[in-house]
Amino acid sequence: MTLPYDDLDALRIFPGPDHLLYRLPSRTEPDGHRLDDLVRHWADACGLLEDASAHKRLGDAAVGDLITSCYPGLRPDRAAPLAGWISWLFVIDDYYDRLDVQGEEYPDTLTEEIIDALPVEPRGHIRHHEAPLARELARLWRHIAPQLSRWWRMRFATHVAHFLTAFRHERMHRREGLPPGLRAYAELRRASSSVTACLDLLEYATGREVPSLLHETRQLRTMFGKATDVVAWVNDVVSLRKELGIGDTNNGIVVVRRELGLDTQGAIDHVYRAVDRDIEEFLDAEAELWRMCEHWSGVTDAEQSALALLSDGMKAWMRGNLDWSVRANRYAA
Repeated sequence: MTLPYDDLDALRIFPGPDHLLYRLPSRTEPDGHRLDDLVRHWADACGLLEDASAHKRLGDAAVGDLITSCYPGLRPDRAAPLAGWISWLFVIDDYYDRLDVQGEEYPDTLTEEIIDALPVEPRGHIRHHEAPLARELARLWRHIAPQLSRWWRMRFATHVAHFLTAFRHERMHRREGLPPGLRAYAELRRASSSVTACLDLLEYATGREVPSLLHETRQLRTMFGKATDVVAWVNDVVSLRKELGIGDTNNGIVVVRRELGLDTQGAIDHVYRAVDRDIEEFLDAEAELWRMCEHWSGVTDAEQSALALLSDGMKAWMRGNLDWSVRANRYAA
């Protein structure tokens, strides 16, 4: 069943004032303008932006605002690589959007070359990468990877591979003119959002890594997954007008409308109710994890401090993504 789209300008895009998202702490930091300067420096140095319109799109992304909203406790010496990573994400997202609009094929080797730019052991011979996107990621990786464990590097590279692979699945759905079913979409969106890799970088930003054993607990896996889903689905709502404008059906609102037979506002309201439940599950898992740590011999004070920073960072991402979406021009139709 295909439903007509409502007047998009009349939609209530942001959640109501009683939504649980607003009970998460909103963060503002004094370094937003400094981070914007880092982004401009990155844009001038990396050579990935082709023209004035590409520079404008990156400016509209308000990278400095996003970082200050979502990365509490950011160490000043790690701000530049983090700004480069977030900027790189927006550039590659625009790159794939442009290929779709122009009907061009994806370069067959690009995904493999980008993953090759993230070696688990970053020392030794530096490979040459033909693709500018891979070259720039390799340069950022040389700053980021040595600061973290081998296990963290494997996890991050896996998450990057997931979202790059998801681009191809999304393109297949665009060509068919229909989104996948709701369950399939939820799994695909968790990968394609790139949020998992951004959450990984919370540990880089603070310089405090959580032990892998804690990462593998059911509670922390739940927290990680729910935080990812909240950011991804809110992003689907706030980007709806822009994506419909370019004919993109890979959007959760489109999927919910089609599968549940709702109008557009009804689908948005349904998604925000699901987001509310996801936050409740995140907070329940967080409380359970802390209770478990109280009785887990061998978890040091330093490890619990790192865990608290990661938990705060995930909450900052859930709320900060919404705050940033209100202020930035990234998704203007």
